[in-house]
Amino acid sequence: MINSKLMKKFIAKVLTNLEGEWVIIGGTVLSLLGIDERVTMDIDMVAINNKQSNSQSIKLMEIAESLGLPVEAINQAGEYFLSKVDGFQDHLILFAESKKCKIYRLDTYLFLKLKLARSSETDIRDCMAFLRHNQEEARTFKKEISKLLKQFMKSAPAEKQKLLLELEELLNHFK
Repeated sequence: MINSKLMKKFIAKVLTNLEGEWVIIGGTVLSLLGIDERVTMDIDMVAINNKQSNSQSIKLMEIAESLGLPVEAINQAGEYFLSKVDGFQDHLILFAESKKCKIYRLDTYLFLKLKLARSSETDIRDCMAFLRHNQEEARTFKKEISKLLKQFMKSAPAEKQKLLLELEELLNHFK
């Protein structure tokens, strides 16, 4: 189980052992920011430049293993979804860096865009948690997020629309 305490240890090891630029995505962003409303089973971390060597991905798995996690805890499938977003680099926030490694996280807009594209109940609840803990950042993207929500509500089934309306209501509380 991945929580914020484990993420701190993971990030420290990544910064000393890995090279290149990496981004944390998915529910793992919550743990990265110290939001432990739920734990996750994997660490969604992908290379920003997909020319990263395979050896760096293996090192990433070795770091996970050194913390008692299975190597399968490293999930790089998110690269597929991230690569489909034009200009995703404009929505990355530097989280931590060392001489050889930089770790980014998604800003509020991109976090919601990727989570809402899947729109599972867990994804929508992750969006709520992210907004509650990043209100100032949410205010910055309020117009864009509102537009995203309206777009996803059009095609969402009734049970998801209720959750999306809760998310919209939360967003509307931010002045």
